[in-house]
Amino acid sequence: MVTDRTYDVRQPTIGTRGRRTGLTTLEFVGCVTAVIGGAWLGAIYLGVDLRHLAHMVLAQAELLDKVPPEWRPPAPNQNVMTREQLVSTLRKELGSLRSELVALRTAAGENGGSERITDALALAKEKTHAYWMRLSEIALNETALQQDAESALNETNAAKVFAIKGRISRFAAKTVEAVPSENVDPTVIQFGEQLGEWYERAGALYERAVEIWESPATSQGRTQLNQEWRGADLQHHHEARLLNERAATVRGSLSRQYSEEFPEFAQPAAATPPAEAGETTASDG
Repeated sequence: MVTDRTYDVRQPTIGTRGRRTGLTTLEFVGCVTAVIGGAWLGAIYLGVDLRHLAHMVLAQAELLDKVPPEWRPPAPNQNVMTREQLVSTLRKELGSLRSELVALRTAAGENGGSERITDALALAKEKTHAYWMRLSEIALNETALQQDAESALNETNAAKVFAIKGRISRFAAKTVEAVPSENVDPTVIQFGEQLGEWYERAGALYERAVEIWESPATSQGRTQLNQEWRGADLQHHHEARLLNERAATVRGSLSRQYSEEFPEFAQPAAATPPAEAGETTASDG
């Protein structure tokens, strides 16, 4: 026999439902992320290096050795470049690059101008050689003319011969001065000036001999004039030797500078030997 049974199934009320306690995992992760992010932004704002801070925390917790080397944060005493140091380094590198570029352009300009320098050197060599040869030619001609005049010297024409010799010397000095000196080595130009001055003094010396020869002075007075003339003539001979030595020095310098052997300079002829001039001049007394 089946009997009816009534079951009283009661639904749990809301008040009796279990309450949820604590945070979910998602909420925890979000909070932690917010805290870490805020700390990171604050550190950036305050200029705190969190990598150094993390290194200090791990070192104090004796966990630093357990972290792989490639993952370890840098220590505070490591040479970590700041922004200012990076900017300074970049500026130095930029300056170095600019200097190297300037050096490259300068070198390129020098290489491009090497032909011009070579041409200028060749021109100077040509002009200097021509100037040197012209001075030597003048000296040779002056010597030949002086020797021709001396060969005709006697007691009757001494004054005329000395006058001609003086004109020869003056002419040689003017000829030296007229030689073109553009693009010529300054050392050779200086030597040419010294040679021209030496010829000028020779002309004055011969003109003085003419004055002594034609002077109406007594025998004693003329003897004194002759002695003075001999002293001046001896000095002129000494200057001629110095000038010849100077010519040898200049020639050697030019040969080395232009890598070509320059010809020997023609030695200029000095005035008539003192004894001959003195005796000829004094014989009139």
